[in-house]
Amino acid sequence: MTEEERLRWAKDAERNPVIWESFDVLQKTYMVMASQCDTKDDMGRFRYLEAYKDIEVVKKHLLAIFYNGELSVKQEKELKRKKFIPTF
Repeated sequence: MTEEERLRWAKDAERNPVIWESFDVLQKTYMVMASQCDTKDDMGRFRYLEAYKDIEVVKKHLLAIFYNGELSVKQEKELKRKKFIPTF
């Protein structure tokens, strides 16, 4: 894939409402699942809420790539610092 083809694909993806709607639906699903967890299931609720937050990270990452073509230094640090497996 050439650089021009990548740029065209990125612009099309940015304008595609299905991509952004799917993120919203996934976040709503995670929130519903978290609310349906048993009151004693803290780990289950924690995992759904972390997944909810991770979707926001992915959205911001995609927007940064679409608009800048690269990640900012701050975003790189945030992604490196993000821990996806909780430690207790």
